[in-house]
Amino acid sequence: MISELIIGTLTILASSSVMIVFVLLAIRLVRRAEAKYSVRRPGIWHFSTLLASAIVLVLFANTVCVWLWATLFHLLGVFETFEEAVYFSMVSFTTVGYGDVVVEHDWRILSGFVSVNGILAFGIFTAVLIEIIRGLSDRYIPRR
Repeated sequence: MISELIIGTLTILASSSVMIVFVLLAIRLVRRAEAKYSVRRPGIWHFSTLLASAIVLVLFANTVCVWLWATLFHLLGVFETFEEAVYFSMVSFTTVGYGDVVVEHDWRILSGFVSVNGILAFGIFTAVLIEIIRGLSDRYIPRR
């Protein structure tokens, strides 16, 4: 059990580092765009492009986090195939956890860590996207 707690904690820390990098990339993307368009107000196309870019960054970050967990499960030999490890990690990260693929008794505490990590990731990325939307809409979409 102690090894599961240590491995789970270290993996959440690694995943959090991934999230931080992608949050910083999204912020940098928006700040560069703001500097570029400080003189004139860009239109809806620019707003949409920036928002879509931020969403792609968030999706990619979530994918990296899921693959991190899947790789861990695969290296630990928890699942027979890597596809099974990715599937389990994906449904657990999104906290759906269908139950059609389960972790063996020796490693089941890790499945809770995956769900906690997913809740944390979706909370952080939701806050970032809302802040980006708020900031961009105030600046780029004229009020009537």
